[in-house]
This record gives sequence, structure tokens and C-alpha cells, in this order.
Amino acid sequence: MRAWLAGGGDFYSEGFKPDKRDIIIAVDAGFARLKALGISPHLVVGDFDSLEYVPTHPNIEKHPCIKDDTDTMLAVKKGIELGCDEFFIFGGTGGRIAHTLGNIQVLANLAESGKIGYLIDKDYIITAIRKCSLVFDSEHTGYISLLPWGAREAEVTIKGLAYELDRSPLPSYRPLGISNEFTGKQAKITTFDNLVVAVFENHGMYPKKEA
Repeated sequence: MRAWLAGGGDFYSEGFKPDKRDIIIAVDAGFARLKALGISPHLVVGDFDSLEYVPTHPNIEKHPCIKDDTDTMLAVKKGIELGCDEFFIFGGTGGRIAHTLGNIQVLANLAESGKIGYLIDKDYIITAIRKCSLVFDSEHTGYISLLPWGAREAEVTIKGLAYELDRSPLPSYRPLGISNEFTGKQAKITTFDNLVVAVFENHGMYPKKEA
């Protein structure tokens, strides 16, 4: 199952296209984003400090402002409870950079549990992977950057991009993985023991995750 989350940050409305089988979760001020688009979420989660009112909705989870998890993390946990293993997070970038970094930590949390999430901005998409591969079809264009996350280095294999690697280490203290480039061929990025964050241009396409 897939979950589509709407937050209150920079919102790429053109890309928010869940299908009838997906779960839609409004995260705090994301409720107003969806309302403006005429979209009714299945669930609303948050402390509603950003929205500044508690919305009327049949399925709402209100949390205190003082808590250990962010509203986005709480929404992801709820999605996992409902059986989702793929998450599309909109409105999770922009504003305070700490919020964007925190949402990358949410992506890392999903990767650690064998699931996958995408943090979607108008110009770029961010994801995190561990012990799996991402496969991009030949239609992907532009640049992709790979950044180790949470460890001194991460071992990767890269095939089909301008710069290829074979089980080579990417250090976390040096931007070695910045601005690799798609070449018009299928590309495959494989990670091993440690987490890697991937940032690629948003052309409305997503890679396939392979175990």
C-alpha cells in the first residue's frame, strides 16, 4: 500500500496524484493545502499549531505540541500501522531548514525498516535507501547526488550513470557523490550496510526499489 502525505511546507500540487487505492494523510497545515485542492484526506494528524485550529474530520488524531515525534513522523507511523510501505511526502520542504532535515530523518527511518519514502519538492525528490537498489529507467534525465547518512561512509555500486562505481566507499565528510548524471540508459544504484540519501531532479517519475 502507498501513503500520500500533505504537509504545510512548499507544496508541489501538480505532483500530488494518489490513486483510489492509496491512503491520503493530512499533516497539520497540510489539511488546508488539500482543502484548497478539493481533496478530502482519509486521516488528519498533528498538533495543529501551524494550522491554528483543529479541523472537523471523521478521522483525526490530535497530538500535544510537546512530544518526541514530529507531526510528519507521527503520520508515517500511522501509515505503517495501516499497512503502507511506500510514502510520498509533499509539503515537507522549504521554510525552516531544520524541518526539511528532520523529514530526511523520516526517510532514513523508513529505509531502516525496509520501506521507502520520497520527499517531494517542485524541483527535486529526496529518498533514502539501505541494503537495496534503486532502478531508474532510461527516461530519467538531469543530475542525481548520493550522500551517506548516519555513518562515516557508505559503500555503493553505481551502474548506468556518468560516473560508475563498484562497491566503492562514499565518505560522509567529503561531497564525492554530488552531481552524477543520467545518460539515457537504465541506471541502478545499490547500497549495502549503511544508509544513502539520494537527491534527483523532479520530472514526475520515481525509481523502482529492488531488494
